[in-house]
Amino acid sequence: MSKQPKEKNERLKRRFVDYRKYARQLSDKTLDRELAALERFDVWNGRQDFDKFHIEWAMGFRTHLEKAKGTTGKPLSKSTTRAIMATLREFTLWLSQQDGFRSRIRASDAEYFNLSRRDEAEARAAPARPAPSIKQAKRAFEMMPATSPREMRDKAVFALLCLTGIRVGALISLRIRHVDLDEKSVTQNPREVATKFGKRIDTFFAKGFPEAEAALRAWITYLDEEALYGPDDPLFPSTAIAPQSNTGFAVEGFDRRPWKSTEPVRKIVNTAFQAAKLDSFGPHAFRHMLARHATKDCTVPELVAIAQNLGHSDVLTTLRSYGQISRERQRALITGESGDDVLED
Repeated sequence: MSKQPKEKNERLKRRFVDYRKYARQLSDKTLDRELAALERFDVWNGRQDFDKFHIEWAMGFRTHLEKAKGTTGKPLSKSTTRAIMATLREFTLWLSQQDGFRSRIRASDAEYFNLSRRDEAEARAAPARPAPSIKQAKRAFEMMPATSPREMRDKAVFALLCLTGIRVGALISLRIRHVDLDEKSVTQNPREVATKFGKRIDTFFAKGFPEAEAALRAWITYLDEEALYGPDDPLFPSTAIAPQSNTGFAVEGFDRRPWKSTEPVRKIVNTAFQAAKLDSFGPHAFRHMLARHATKDCTVPELVAIAQNLGHSDVLTTLRSYGQISRERQRALITGESGDDVLED
């Protein structure tokens, strides 16, 4: 049984989290992960006072993480281990600058919370990012029904992902007025749309998806002319659940409010690919799909436009995280030899 948290340590954790939130401007989601990392270390260390810190703690904790397992029973990934160690490194560095700790903890002590060079390289290695091809996305889209308002909404969700690769958190917070069909654009104003890091993102529809544009237009027309929605209403309203006297609850139209979580969108996307007898993909996979397709033969200005469309401040982010190519295409580009298995989309 683990020991009860010590008030002194808990106060320090909270002060550190406040520093990271307001001085370093980290998101609540990131802060939750950092707080969990601190708690993991505190529990492993038997709740000893942080002011008794010794470098043996860092070395022992690293050994502990190398053997630790996650909730699935598998060893922690190198990237997870790296993130935990990075939090402890930042925490130790912060402690070394606090009153009452300067004489006990040196800034250089934080360096003991580092992985080996080999593990660091493995943690930084970009993992394979599964994504559908353009043909697969179009196939799944074509097979989606659109006979009822709910089906029209779901198909419009899939359509907007094909056209823009918009992040799912932003998608569920969109209002009707954020989409301009004539300009083929989506305005992601951070004051109204949940964009990453609160950035303004002006996104334009990718070329080659006329059917997706038609489905999105049909849905917005339905909201305007039949459902009598206004510009400030959600673009993708949540499904209304009404109580029934005999069966308990049943789906009944829409609520004039957005989804509370991203899970419904994930379900829509997964169901569409499964119905087309394809591998399941999540909403984020559309970003990889569009980036890989667009960066095949693009010019430098086009690459910058692609990065801006995805909301990346740095073109290198697009290339490193989204622009990977398959092993087969890499071989074809280097050797000049191609085969049927190299052709994509």
